[in-house]
Amino acid sequence: MSQISPLFAPTRPIRRRMAAGLALACLAALANIGLLALSGWLLAAAATAGLVGLVAAHAFNMALPAAGVRFLATLRILARYGERVVTHDATLGLVGQIRARSFDRLVRQPPAHLSRQRSGEQLFRFVSDTERAGHAYLDAGVPFVTAAICGLASVGLVGAFVPSAGLVLATGLLTCGVLLPLAAGWLSDRATARIATQQDAMHGDLVDILQGADEIAFLGAEDAMRRRLDTRQAAIRHARLHLAAIEGGARALTGAMAMLTALGVLACASTALHAGLLSAACLPMLGLGALAAFESVAPLPAARQMAHHARLAARRMRAACTLPPPSSGGSLLPVAPLDLDMRAVGMRYAPDEDWVLRHADLTIRQGERVALVGPSGAGKSTLARLLFGFHAYQEGTIRFGGVEARALDPDALPGLVGIMAQDAHLFQGSIRRNLAMACPTANEAAMWSALETTQLAAFVRQAPAGLDTLIGEAGLRLSGGQGRRLALACVLLRRPRWLILDEPTEGLDAATERAVMAALMASLPPDATLLCITHRTAILPFLDRAIAMTDRGFHDVATHRRRPQ
Repeated sequence: MSQISPLFAPTRPIRRRMAAGLALACLAALANIGLLALSGWLLAAAATAGLVGLVAAHAFNMALPAAGVRFLATLRILARYGERVVTHDATLGLVGQIRARSFDRLVRQPPAHLSRQRSGEQLFRFVSDTERAGHAYLDAGVPFVTAAICGLASVGLVGAFVPSAGLVLATGLLTCGVLLPLAAGWLSDRATARIATQQDAMHGDLVDILQGADEIAFLGAEDAMRRRLDTRQAAIRHARLHLAAIEGGARALTGAMAMLTALGVLACASTALHAGLLSAACLPMLGLGALAAFESVAPLPAARQMAHHARLAARRMRAACTLPPPSSGGSLLPVAPLDLDMRAVGMRYAPDEDWVLRHADLTIRQGERVALVGPSGAGKSTLARLLFGFHAYQEGTIRFGGVEARALDPDALPGLVGIMAQDAHLFQGSIRRNLAMACPTANEAAMWSALETTQLAAFVRQAPAGLDTLIGEAGLRLSGGQGRRLALACVLLRRPRWLILDEPTEGLDAATERAVMAALMASLPPDATLLCITHRTAILPFLDRAIAMTDRGFHDVATHRRRPQ
């Protein structure tokens, strides 16, 4: 918990804005109570003075209390406006801060952890949970603090005139400000958790539907997906109706309790009036002041529901952001030569699953160009993710540049290692944007050089927009081979000293495949290392050696002393 506490801790400027917003909220609520109480006293006192006689009416000082009423009315308007501006500004700042900090932690998580959830659920949680956690201040903190301060002030004001009336008001406020929110929370917590669960699943389904719309249409599964979404939406709607009914019932009870409490305050005040301890003008003042005090506790049942929403969101964010990366904590840098040495490595995804690798030994020297071949499902792609911390290994050792993989500084590896996964992602936007995201410091000449190497420059030059050609969501406007080559260009643009390419020529015809491999080998400096995971035998002559991966481990199947030019 100590590692994640800074996630929600506001910075000093935000804390100042939060404190100012609370002060303004309390000021507005107190001004409202004072306005109603003073207005009641003023009207009653003026009426009393008029009934006594003309002399008393002329002697009554109307200007001072009238000025007080105008002052409190103006103060209430300004304080409420200022409170809205300041609290919402503080909330937006807090939400932005939580999102930035949570993203900083999420981006460091290994793909093995991130892949356990659907992308739609992860996106919704990142957007919605950070917002709910940030809104806890506005939706729960401000109402509860305001109610506490205003309740104490109201009880103190009424009790100063009639102690028994103050006791009645305190009882009513405690009932509506403590017991009702607790009861509303107890009745609504399950529905709140059900909404969160169903919303997660529904947003995951929506992303799956949008990403697989063509396949769903081809399979004729539209009705099934629609019924699935309708079922989830109906569950969310019923849960929301349940919460609304609870909140509405709590508000109705608060209104009834406010009227009963006001009558009780008036009864106590009448007793004090008959005993000569109170003037007649104080009766409406105390009654209206009591009613105004309940305005601060009326939002508390809804605030209790929002507090549970925020608590669930914060709990899920903690669970996501505190997942320890398998190789976290390392601070060492690899040293030349950047050799890779695996000894008796064993890896499996879960303790109750079969071993993906077991007793695996592999050595790749810096500057070698190696192909890793094997049947589908043998674990070739898993090995690439394992080498540099994307997955954890349970047995053996992996040393890179003379340093154990678990002790390596994860921030240093992106500058040394370039990885093109089999499912390499292309970002929405232009070709230039994708290249610039891969290497922000690259100029246009470097971009064209990378495109030339991947045999994509001719296509880009023929496009009317050139480098600014839009490629669509996940590169949908490109063919499969063009998308692979653009992903390869993004990796080459960074000029890493180690390259791990997973099926780099997938989707290419034979001529383009040979051209890409020839240009790739010519562009690599002599000390650059290449590990090419492939099932295409046509690229093997371009590499130094080929290693077969089977259930028995690794063994060389081909060695080439000279690379083709």
